[in-house]
Amino acid sequence: MDTATHDPIFAGLNTEQKQAVENIAGPSFILAGAGSGKTRALTHRIAYMIHGGIQPWQILAVTFTNKAAAEMKDRIKNLLKITEGVEGVELGQGRLPVMGTFHSVCCRILRRDIEKLGRDRKFVIYDSDDQEKLMKQVMRQLNIDEKELKPRAALGYVSRFKSEALSPKEASVQATTARMQLVIRAYERYNAMLKEANALDFDDLILETVRLFHEVPEVLERYQETWRYLHVDEYQDTNHAQYLFISLLAQKYRNLCVIGDPDQSIYGFTGADPAHLQA
Repeated sequence: MDTATHDPIFAGLNTEQKQAVENIAGPSFILAGAGSGKTRALTHRIAYMIHGGIQPWQILAVTFTNKAAAEMKDRIKNLLKITEGVEGVELGQGRLPVMGTFHSVCCRILRRDIEKLGRDRKFVIYDSDDQEKLMKQVMRQLNIDEKELKPRAALGYVSRFKSEALSPKEASVQATTARMQLVIRAYERYNAMLKEANALDFDDLILETVRLFHEVPEVLERYQETWRYLHVDEYQDTNHAQYLFISLLAQKYRNLCVIGDPDQSIYGFTGADPAHLQA
């Protein structure tokens, strides 16, 4: 494609940013520091792809906040001078790609396909207050004294295990102390009670999607065929479960563009691993 014919998409971009925009086939790693315009390069890249004829519904962009996703949509609309159309995987009629957080994208998938895991698609999503109430019930049922293990501490361990994509059985190898044995028991019971309530917590949204992709290959293939061009902003903040989700989607076509700065990781408490930038 002749970049001279694609202004304003290339307006204001430096040589490195233009290269990032034009390199749309295969894996791309854009490593850049804060304030270097890496998110700008991502939005211009997506606009370039749509302007060049790639269908918007074939593009997925994942961010870490709803605000970032909204800003990205606005930038792309301004670049293409379009009005927002119907967005969605099923209709495939959107003038804009699907853009959202890991959690919102995974929730979209589970609302459509979680029944293939034997779960009800009308599941509820527990927030932090709901989770704490549930963990308190768990600890009462297991006769765990809060002096030995506080509910919030137990939830912290559970979130870490889920971000590492570890089931209670897989996490049990870490139960080398009496306290950790309590944690594993609480984790197992907490998961069971979530299921009984037809509920998922935020970590489950990603973990259950990964499980769905593993256990129902035809679902994975459908989304691989739908989202052939993948983009992840702030990739240094991905945890292992998020890394697995993106890796599975990218397996078939390998059109994955990740943007990040290993020196700017801000979500360490969620199990983020900047080493994914070198994976």
